Amino acid sequence: MIKLLPILLLISILTACQSPEKVKDFETYTYLQVCFEDYYLNYDVEITPLLNEFELLLLREGHISDTTGAAYKVLFDSLAVNDYFKPPLKKEDFNNTALYKNPSNIIGCAESLFAIDSLQITKTNYFNVARKINAEIEKEEDISIHYFFDLYKHELTDEEIRAPYIKQSVLILLYRWYFKSKYDRDISL
Repeated sequence: MIKLLPILLLISILTACQSPEKVKDFETYTYLQVCFEDYYLNYDVEITPLLNEFELLLLREGHISDTTGAAYKVLFDSLAVNDYFKPPLKKEDFNNTALYKNPSNIIGCAESLFAIDSLQITKTNYFNVARKINAEIEKEEDISIHYFFDLYKHELTDEEIRAPYIKQSVLILLYRWYFKSKYDRDISL
């Protein structure tokens, strides 16, 4: 409960000057972030600090120029052309839970903890993107990572990419792709 107080204070400050729909989406994403973090805490992983550290690594290695949504879209373009992250790839200590565990029942968590209607969650733009991904997976079991990058680039605004939960979702995907880039190719790093 103590963890929720700063989050709720932050929500009230950040939402004071935004449209009601953007406020509702931001609040929803913030609640989903809490559930995302809680999922990983069940495995003794503080996921947000881990992903924030990874984001700084992306900056230091030059994969992103800054932490804006526009910079992430440039990275998506680069990954579309090059398939993998460009060397140097200096990260060595990957967290297996972050690599292999996928949060489940985030919507159910938000419903039970914060009394959010699941319809409110599914009306957000990010969940429209998730629906497209799920529909593509149903058509083809194996889809290209480029499909994810392309959807994120074209369907999410720069602001949305930086929103709570979406940022973590994008970073966890990039974290896993960085790992694959480092260990699943034939060039020396």
